[in-house]
Amino acid sequence: MILALGLAACALAASAPAQAPEIPEAWPDGAKGWPKPDWMELTAKRLDKAREARPPGPEIALLHAKATDLLERARRSTDNQFRFERLIAAVNSLLDAADRIAWARKVERTPQDKDFWGAGFVLQGCYFRVRQAEYFATLTEDNKSEQYVTLARSLYQQGRGAYDAREYQRARLLGDASSLIVFSLECIAQATIPDPHIYR
Repeated sequence: MILALGLAACALAASAPAQAPEIPEAWPDGAKGWPKPDWMELTAKRLDKAREARPPGPEIALLHAKATDLLERARRSTDNQFRFERLIAAVNSLLDAADRIAWARKVERTPQDKDFWGAGFVLQGCYFRVRQAEYFATLTEDNKSEQYVTLARSLYQQGRGAYDAREYQRARLLGDASSLIVFSLECIAQATIPDPHIYR
């Protein structure tokens, strides 16, 4: 009898769910232990370093010029955290795109046997991403936003040309650059929202 009661108690304990640890609903603002980088300073330094690192060429020069304008807009938007963060993201995305273009210039332009499927998959995603560029451009309130669209399309087409030539690494880099430019446009469009909280 005692043995039966003991087994029953063990069975109940095994079937009872373990108590989950308490998790805060959100990390509180100003919580200690998390560094707060100065994104304005870091991004400005990155832009200066990018300008000094390599001869720009027309595509990279355009991206650097756009990044400079956006960084100045971010500097004037520090009172609006959402807008500031979206503009800083746009700047860094343009600098990432410039890096991809520079790397694409350096890779060996010879036919490759590997990465046929991988590069094709990347370019497929870039195609649909570039199709969104014109929509985001209409939301940016920038009368020169078509320059982003034109460059994104050009880089995608260059990526397709590299893919057809079996230069798969170069195709990936150029396709990625086109997507990064569209992402920058998306961030700029988001930065034009007067108050993003009204859409929650």
